[in-house]
Amino acid sequence: MEIKNLKRQAVASLLLTFLLMFLAEITQAEERLNLTQRFSIKISSGLSYLTVGDINTFLDDANERHIGQAQYFDGSRHGELKKIGQGLNSEIELTFDITSRLGIYLGAGHVYGRRESSSGFEVLRPGFFQVNFTFAPEISICTIALKLGSYYIIPFNLKARLFINSGIGYYISKTIFHWKQIEIWTREDGSQAADFREMVEWDLSSKGIGFQGGIGFEYNITNNLALVIEAQTRYARINKLKGVEMEVGSGLAGSFHGAVYYGEEKDLITDKYYSFLGFYEEKPDNPNYKNVRDAVLDLSGFFLKIGIRIRLF
Repeated sequence: MEIKNLKRQAVASLLLTFLLMFLAEITQAEERLNLTQRFSIKISSGLSYLTVGDINTFLDDANERHIGQAQYFDGSRHGELKKIGQGLNSEIELTFDITSRLGIYLGAGHVYGRRESSSGFEVLRPGFFQVNFTFAPEISICTIALKLGSYYIIPFNLKARLFINSGIGYYISKTIFHWKQIEIWTREDGSQAADFREMVEWDLSSKGIGFQGGIGFEYNITNNLALVIEAQTRYARINKLKGVEMEVGSGLAGSFHGAVYYGEEKDLITDKYYSFLGFYEEKPDNPNYKNVRDAVLDLSGFFLKIGIRIRLF
């Protein structure tokens, strides 16, 4: 028993010694860091995962809708609508170390995501028309974020340090939702009976408040230059996507001002409800719609970045 107790005491003493050495190293690093430059610029870029929100939900349901319509007519579905899942994220920040542990930052960021895909169904019945329907959307989201926040620094030594940051952001977003809808009816002899084509584009603007936070590692390459690796999360849901709808099709063309609304629409073919996005001057009142509300652009997500920090003075 005495031998076991001695072993435990020896292990505890060893761990305590390592802990004291680690704390002493951090303290020395803090004292040295107090002599370094306090202002710096951080430039970084990387990939981000984007939630996107109602637009992606609509695309998911549109796939299910095309499957249901194809099954109803004993036809076949072709293609698949793809969601926006990833984007590019770049940022520049001006930072100021208040102390060796605490700092603040003011920055601007850019988020960009784009996706193009198509889906539809084909129906072929003997003695009936062959019908080929295609829906092909192209969506791009471009966002500027103005950010303000603080960070907490954990120095390891003179070369390396860990930092945790959090803050608030003001997001200004531009969304372009362009799609083509084609419906072709063909007779049994191969001649066309009808060719319906429509092209619509929504040019939308939105803005709102969001929050971000994360953790990063910084390693000094020189006295004035450091490598930065960072992982961050962002929460930003923006309501009221307003703008202009431009439409060309069936011999008609025009543009309208309004906003995008999201809800559930009853499909007259399958008699089921699916998500829908619609552009209206005011909230629609339609017996085939339910749970209608302002559409939401969800910029929340997770992103990884790599960059550099340049110390100024």
